[in-house]
Amino acid sequence: MKNILFLVTLIASPVFAQEEEADSCGANDFALQILGSGGPFGNGRASAGYLLWVDGQSRIMIDAGGGTFAHFHEAGANIADLQLLAISHFHPDHSAELPALLWPRNGPLTVVGPSGDKAFPSVAEFIDGLFGVDGVFRVLNDRFQFETIEVDINGDAKEILNERAVVVKSIGVPHGDVPALGFRVEVGDRSIAFSSDQNGTDPRFIEFVKDADLLVVHFAGNEDGTGRADLHAKPSVWGKIANEAEVGRLILSHLSINQNFESNLVALKAVYSGPLTIAEDLMCMSVE
Repeated sequence: MKNILFLVTLIASPVFAQEEEADSCGANDFALQILGSGGPFGNGRASAGYLLWVDGQSRIMIDAGGGTFAHFHEAGANIADLQLLAISHFHPDHSAELPALLWPRNGPLTVVGPSGDKAFPSVAEFIDGLFGVDGVFRVLNDRFQFETIEVDINGDAKEILNERAVVVKSIGVPHGDVPALGFRVEVGDRSIAFSSDQNGTDPRFIEFVKDADLLVVHFAGNEDGTGRADLHAKPSVWGKIANEAEVGRLILSHLSINQNFESNLVALKAVYSGPLTIAEDLMCMSVE
């Protein structure tokens, strides 16, 4: 198992732990920083957002939920360094902060997102609706040169970026009737994967995250089945996925006041006994 540096852990594991300041995460050559570990309900956490540092630069951002704007800049990140901004789906707690992140900056930006349907836009429609010549934030239209990459949620896993030693892959994940994507970021033989919001019923996802050093899952479903089971996996399902995929460490994020956290954690631990971390905003984890 590769060495993983992190801020907070729940279960002792054969890794070296070291606290790091939020604005020093970029000192690592490959690291994950949590910009938002919460969900759509106000609980003192920003909504979903993640930053991947590579060779001291903020290269990849995944999701842009409310509150990630402030944490992005607190972490010392730079929009100009982003190779890719990936939006898993177009619920506001994953995408609403994008205009704030971009204003009043400028330059090229590649945005990846899911294909659309009647209820949700495709990534190109989303960007055009916000920043097109007739968009809500048309003031940014002549500031940014957007390139969009659409991933078919019904297709096979797709490589969406392979440049400057960074490979990013994406796959559609089952999130009720909401078009949604999971992601995997690889730097050499190191990898960090993201479940996004999903119910865990697609077996292809296990192969997609196989042997990932870190797997960030959205721990929003209740083991007793209350809430929207069609949207979010039960904790025991995440445990089984982590076991079968043989991931190095499971990270619980997208935490909500609307869940039975303690009992859900018990249900997870009944299935999964591997390394486990509860996400906190601005937490930094480096994969060595």
